[in-house]
Amino acid sequence: MRIALFDIDGTLLLSGGAGLRALNRAWEELFGHKGAMDGIRPHGMTDGAIIAEMGRRALGRPVTDEEEAAVEERYILYLEDELPRSDGFRLMPGAKELLDRLETEEDLLLGLVTGNFEPASRLKLRRGGLDGYFRFGGYATDSFDRMELTRIGVRRGRELAGIPVPDESVFLVGDTVHDVRCGRGAGARVIAVETGSTPADLLLAEGAERVFPDLTDTEAIARLILG
Repeated sequence: MRIALFDIDGTLLLSGGAGLRALNRAWEELFGHKGAMDGIRPHGMTDGAIIAEMGRRALGRPVTDEEEAAVEERYILYLEDELPRSDGFRLMPGAKELLDRLETEEDLLLGLVTGNFEPASRLKLRRGGLDGYFRFGGYATDSFDRMELTRIGVRRGRELAGIPVPDESVFLVGDTVHDVRCGRGAGARVIAVETGSTPADLLLAEGAERVFPDLTDTEAIARLILG
């Protein structure tokens, strides 16, 4: 049995700024501040960590648990509105073809490890027609800490497998140094792609086993995962 976990943003798809717009709308409705995401670089951050950073910048203090929950609720509402009309939304090259190839394998479990809240993950995947591939995951809903949610995703995959799955049979596919660090920290082998903003040399330096320009080399990536 093998496990393959996928990051979403920058690896499988780009939302075309839908998430940023949804967060700004949620924040303005609750706090009256426009452009609260200005100056925040969300790549590699969890949704919860982004909201916390918005609080520090816009409010000058941490958000309370109640405020965070309110932002999250409105963010999901507005994301559902923004995604269908996001002109910049697109699947990354080869994403669907690779998942189509991998889902035929009976001894492979496909899951997610993502900084998105779980409902946001499902909305993005549904918009791209990728919502039927993944049976489990680790999400920002589970933890604001990316390392911890990665470990949760790996653990859930092993629990679903029902048999021992050694580290050498667990893979994470991502596009940032955060994906590589957290995948390695959780005991997974990491396959990286250059579809985000991180060049191959940095991904390799962090411990990625292989780096591909994108996901279009379906068979080469499948061979790595399937052994």
